[in-house]
Parts: sequence; C-alpha cells; structure tokens
Amino acid sequence: SIALNPRLEERPVYVGGGRKGDGIVIAANRQAKKYGISTGIACFEAKRLCPAGVLCKPHYDEYRRLSLAMFKILEDYAPVIVPMSIDEGFLDFSTMDAHVWRNTTPMNYMKGIGERIKREVGLPVSGGLGNSSKLAKLATDAAKPGFMEVKEGEEKEFLKDRPVRELSGIAKNRERALSGLGARTFGDVAKLPSMLLKQKFGIWGQQLWLFANGQWNEPDRKSVV
Repeated sequence: SIALNPRLEERPVYVGGGRKGDGIVIAANRQAKKYGISTGIACFEAKRLCPAGVLCKPHYDEYRRLSLAMFKILEDYAPVIVPMSIDEGFLDFSTMDAHVWRNTTPMNYMKGIGERIKREVGLPVSGGLGNSSKLAKLATDAAKPGFMEVKEGEEKEFLKDRPVRELSGIAKNRERALSGLGARTFGDVAKLPSMLLKQKFGIWGQQLWLFANGQWNEPDRKSVV
C-alpha cells in the first residue's frame, strides 16, 4: 500500500481484510508494529492501539503486479530463486564467490539488489545472508529495516539470545515442549543433550540442536528478501 502511495511511507499503516477492508489486519508496516498491531488482530483493535494509524483496503491486483516486478529483478541476481510468498523468497548464492563476488562483497551485493528494487518498483527491501534458509530468514527479521550477514563461525553467537519461537514454521506444540525442557532461546537449546532432543522430537530435534550450535549447513548459501 505504501508503494502505491509514497506519502504514507513514514506513517503507521496496516491493511484490513474482508469485503470492506475493515475485518482483520492482513499486513502492517514496521511503524504500525511498534504500536502492537500485528497480523490477525481486528481492525477496530488496531485503531484502538494506534489512533493515528492509517487503515488501507487491500489492492490484490496491484500487489501481484508489484510482486512480479520484484521477482523479475531478482532473476538477474541469482541462478535459483525460491518464492515463499508474494513478497518473500530465497536466493541461492552458493556459486557466487568465484564469479560475481570477485570485486564486491555479499553485503554490498545484497544492498545493490535492495536499492534497485526500491528505485524501480518502489518497495523497501530487507535481506539476510547465512549458510541456510533458516538462518537467512532469522537474519532478515533481525535486520529489518536493512541487511545483515551472519558470517561463517558466528552462527551460534547470533542465535544464542534469540527466542526459539522466531524459527520459521515452528509449531506451537513444539515450542511448548521445548519450553517445558527450559529451552526458550536457541542458546538454551544448544546446552541440552542432543540425544534428549532426538528422543523427544526425532530428526527435527537433532537438526534443531545442530542449528542452535551453529553446525547446521545446507548445501547452498541463501539470502532472503
């Protein structure tokens, strides 16, 4: 909505769903989230939390147009793109070092992508770079609004104070079970015996322990925007 009306860029803005656009909140910008407005709450509750906030009706056709324009640009920067939603995707940068990054850095490369999308499409972009899609997603969330790279060897330090609930796709029952073990942060998870997590959660628990200890690697290096 802000891309369609740049005058709203510095104001708290949220988009309402439903036929009249005043049902539940389906999106909110960073300024609106500071007031506690989040996806899924009622628009009247969002109005109570932030009386100065701007409620926008959804413009789905325009959102699709902007999404296509953004992903079209991303195709110029990576050999593999995995869209995850209308405004988010993973870029495979695993082959970049020897070819593209000879005269630049991963961070500058990411920033260049964001600058071009902002210039040509009008959308603000945040990005995270890490050795796995899970880490890239967490880095992106931590970076907003901006960019962050979690370098090799710094994974455990970056993760240690971050709540486990921030892990994309984690189910509430798993979060509660981990809390029952005293594990609310990735640092807590890293201190648990790996066999305990494997017994409790199977292969997912073993992977979580490796991830929390900075030992989980996917065969590619990804950025998420």
